[in-house]
Amino acid sequence: MPLVRGVYWSNQPHLQALQAWTDRWGPGPAAGRAAAPPDALAKRELIARHITTTGEIVRTALDRALDGHADR
Repeated sequence: MPLVRGVYWSNQPHLQALQAWTDRWGPGPAAGRAAAPPDALAKRELIARHITTTGEIVRTALDRALDGHADR
C-alpha cells in the first residue's frame, strides 16, 4: 500500500491538471483532440509525461534487481 499511496500523492497535481484539460477540451480522444488546438495537445502530452504508474516503478525495480540477468 505505501507504493500506491506514494504514487497517488506524486501524481495528484498532474491528474488534476489533466482533469482541468478534460473539463475544457472534452473527454476522450475523439472529443478533446478534435477540438483542441495543437498547443493544447502539446500541453496535455507534457502533463501526461509526468504521471508515474506503479507498474513503471515495479518494472524499474525488477530491472535493477535482476541487472540484466533475466536471460539466464
